[in-house]
Amino acid sequence: MDIGYAGLPKPGKNGEALIRTDLRRCEKIKALFLSAGAVRRYFYLLDRDEPQSLYSVLGAQETGTLDQLRVAWRMRSLELRAANSQARCISSVERAFNVLAHADLRRCYDELRRDDDAPPLFPYSGFGSILVEGNLSRDRDAFFADRILAYKPEMRSRKVALLLRQCEFLADRVVCRDRRRKLEVWLDSSLLGGIQWDLSWNQWKHWLRGRIEVNATFVHTGQYRFHRGVWTLREWYTALPSRLDVELPSDITPDVERAKAIHALLGEHADAITRIRAEIEKQPVEYVQIQKWFDRIAASQHLRPQHVTWRPDYDLYYFEQLRKRSATWFLFQGEYLFVWNHVLISEVPQPGYATYVFARPSNVDAFMSQYSLVRREDMRTNRGNVATALGFVGRVIRGQKKKRWLTDVLKLAGAKADYMEVFE
Repeated sequence: MDIGYAGLPKPGKNGEALIRTDLRRCEKIKALFLSAGAVRRYFYLLDRDEPQSLYSVLGAQETGTLDQLRVAWRMRSLELRAANSQARCISSVERAFNVLAHADLRRCYDELRRDDDAPPLFPYSGFGSILVEGNLSRDRDAFFADRILAYKPEMRSRKVALLLRQCEFLADRVVCRDRRRKLEVWLDSSLLGGIQWDLSWNQWKHWLRGRIEVNATFVHTGQYRFHRGVWTLREWYTALPSRLDVELPSDITPDVERAKAIHALLGEHADAITRIRAEIEKQPVEYVQIQKWFDRIAASQHLRPQHVTWRPDYDLYYFEQLRKRSATWFLFQGEYLFVWNHVLISEVPQPGYATYVFARPSNVDAFMSQYSLVRREDMRTNRGNVATALGFVGRVIRGQKKKRWLTDVLKLAGAKADYMEVFE
């Protein structure tokens, strides 16, 4: 049977907890109910007649950290393969690691060891194919299973690049999420080349530029969440800890040091930054002027004009593509205004914003003065004929493909596209 989401354990009529799973592509039976004993035996006792601790199966300490568990799993797997052990033994070690490497499942397992009656969680919330034995309900609408014979989660292999600035740095792992592709990856220090992080990284991670390349097998998972008065099932794919390879950017160390430096410099020169931001709120200020102010206070070269208004969810790609083609550029509130040969471009390098293109004015200062008095909505609707007065050419909506955006911007600007830069 193909199952969907497996819910949390709930008490049954006989006192034993049951886990309800949705059935997919099954017209006759509406739901499958798994007994707590069946889930405990298959996933947490590895369906053995003589139960053995998952820590023992893995050859790990019960107090081991995530990276220590990974090392133990690798060593145990190598030992079994060297001894030509059965595939079932190797699979059991992998299953043990995938349970213990999941923080919630590990807590569940530790509780099951202390209390036989503790309700077990279905690993990774179901979604897969399952073979069970049990009995149909009297009305034949539900199936009650007291044993799981086989289970295979819904999996897919992918290679993805994840931004370090979008990761969450926890005590024992780094959690990386790609909300657009609905992917989640957990990384430990053994996968990150021994890099030592702490919780303070979350304060300045938005200054990181690097991406990590992840080649993994992802399993379908989900969770019900209460949002705006409604319980909604949110689904995503989580990388299996045992089937995960990571390639770090070659410049990760200088990238980290640069990000730390920017964060420290913004704090060191907080008073000056506040005064500059106050000016930018009122009118566009050319980056050259801001650099002069930085030079006056002897700020480090790591502190750049764009950092004054940079926000955590800004994407450096859009900013850099426009900046490097500019004769000069300005900062205004949360926007960057780039002066090209034939056009002037307004950019907010943030999800949900579009790029606005204007004909290059003969008097840039006059344009900036007028621009500071209008809103983007005024340009879209040409309220008070403001779009015509400013020479509004059009806007480019950002989609999933960044290079498609660049191609469209260059077309509006009347500039030639470099083949390698816009080729997808």
